[in-house]
Amino acid sequence: MVNALAIIGLLIAYLAPYIDPRDFWPIAFFGLSFKVWVAVNLFVMVFWIVFKKNRWAYNAFFLLLGIQFIGRNIQFNKETMEQGDLRVCSFNTTVQQVYAGANTSMQIDRYLKNQNMDVAVLIEWLDTKGDISKREFPHQQFVHLDARRNANKYGLRLVSKHKIINWEKIKYTHKTNNLAAYFDVDVDGAIIRFVAVHLQSNAISSKDYHTLVNVELDDEYTEYAKNFVNHLRQKILLRSEQTQEVLSAIENSPYPVVILGDFNDTPQSYTYQQLLAGRKDAFVESGHGWGATFLKPFPLLRIDYILHDEELECISYTCNSKIVSDHALVEAHFNINE
Repeated sequence: MVNALAIIGLLIAYLAPYIDPRDFWPIAFFGLSFKVWVAVNLFVMVFWIVFKKNRWAYNAFFLLLGIQFIGRNIQFNKETMEQGDLRVCSFNTTVQQVYAGANTSMQIDRYLKNQNMDVAVLIEWLDTKGDISKREFPHQQFVHLDARRNANKYGLRLVSKHKIINWEKIKYTHKTNNLAAYFDVDVDGAIIRFVAVHLQSNAISSKDYHTLVNVELDDEYTEYAKNFVNHLRQKILLRSEQTQEVLSAIENSPYPVVILGDFNDTPQSYTYQQLLAGRKDAFVESGHGWGATFLKPFPLLRIDYILHDEELECISYTCNSKIVSDHALVEAHFNINE
């Protein structure tokens, strides 16, 4: 019975990227818990092997069936230091940690210089609390969030060594604390459209984590759990809507596209699958190791991405968690195919 449930849960999780949550929202929770279903099947498989039962083959078969999905979370590509034609990164700065009593603006600026970055997208950027060297990065554009107090101070910033010839904010139907924009950048004669994306957060607080972990099967906990599921459902539906709005804004792009930023969703989601369609994932192409980018409370979830069209060849990918934030910085190096 446990074996069957583990396999069924895994198979439903395999389907999650292909079904719009707006049509059937419960399936998104199977995608969100994908790693749990993988872990359960691995545990059951080992159990059967220890007790010398051939039933382990069922779990092994269905795990292998989804090897492409597992590869979105862990990779073993050969690590390389090759620089390439174009160096790009995305980083959710968590407002440079200013509310945590720190200011990482100088640290971020120093990292971008040392890595000889060409284009960087800085998400959750508080514009009054830091600056990026205009000498090193002469082309910069700040996009502010309309729906927040001090809207002219909070948003996302793209900084570049190369000229920004055009940009446009992508409007979400429902105003939230998230935004997106695209920027057409002339990289030594090759124009590339960078789509900076910050999709709806799940907005799970430390209090939520504490309450969920400390299970108490009483009426109060049951009511909390129901409200929490409904809270997540609303955020999932918003991300699905925002994803389509991003795609609509760039579907007729005359230039090769790089989509990068904080999707606030896992690789086993409809959001990721839609944005990936026809593109490549820099981590899958050139990443190495565990791909988690959201670091709290544990580095388990991969929610920050760099996706690219085939005109760009990803030759290296790194994930840096040394700059203070609850996200890791994701970086990719490309060769531009003429």
